[in-house]
Amino acid sequence: MSNVFSSELTERLSHLHQLIFDASYTCGELQHTKELFESGHVSEFDLVYRMMLSTEFYEKSLSRSIENHLYCIHSARIKMIHELLPDGDIILDLGGANAPLYRMGYKYNFKKLTLVDLPEDERHELYGNVSLDSEGVEGEVVIHYSDMTNLAHIPDNSVDFVWSGQSIEHIPAAAGIIMCEEAFRVLKPGGHFCLDTPNRLITEIHTATVGGGFIHPEHFLEYTPAQLRKILLDTNFTIQDEYGICEMPVTAKTKEFDYKDFIRGNAISRNMDDCYIQYFHCRKL
Repeated sequence: MSNVFSSELTERLSHLHQLIFDASYTCGELQHTKELFESGHVSEFDLVYRMMLSTEFYEKSLSRSIENHLYCIHSARIKMIHELLPDGDIILDLGGANAPLYRMGYKYNFKKLTLVDLPEDERHELYGNVSLDSEGVEGEVVIHYSDMTNLAHIPDNSVDFVWSGQSIEHIPAAAGIIMCEEAFRVLKPGGHFCLDTPNRLITEIHTATVGGGFIHPEHFLEYTPAQLRKILLDTNFTIQDEYGICEMPVTAKTKEFDYKDFIRGNAISRNMDDCYIQYFHCRKL
């Protein structure tokens, strides 16, 4: 029984952690537990555990799913990065200057992390200024200001792991192919290429409720899993694994977007087509 509860806690903790101390989420049935926590008699784990098993808390979470859905997406991606990304000594991060891996739950040490991203004066205003803030990180962290399809400064067969986190959708289709080709070129034999990006099968349903288009004003293209899978295979990658991030069970079934799915659905799912985000783990073999 304890293993079942631990699994449930792990699955939903990332979505709920921010809400622990939110006074509007203080459930009547948990008030005594909250008081014990504040007095030091129960742990944070116990508080979250009991809160998660509370019907009242779950229903209140559902009622605020629209307000909190971006946090749920961010939390699910942190879980993805922590649990699914591979180890690598030499890492290349394409388009990740605002969210370097070491800030996003990456659990491995590295020798060098190179971030390739646009200079600040060419970046969308939503992203603000770049601040790497790598204090406490053991490996070297450098940034190369460039279009992420221009990797001429990276030698062939020199990188262990290339990461593209929510970036391929920000460039035109032809540039996305070049980015994948360049990732293949710079990877060592056996190296890893991982990427996540919105799943158009679901975002198309989402954007239909707000007049169409894409979910972000800077997106050039939001891929279906079949479209992205074909590009990766055509680029000679071997797909080692596939996952969906932020499962949207009701939305996928009814074809009507339901924000409550961000609370209901699993953070990580094998059913990629029914998830808000798609994740591929590829190898250069």
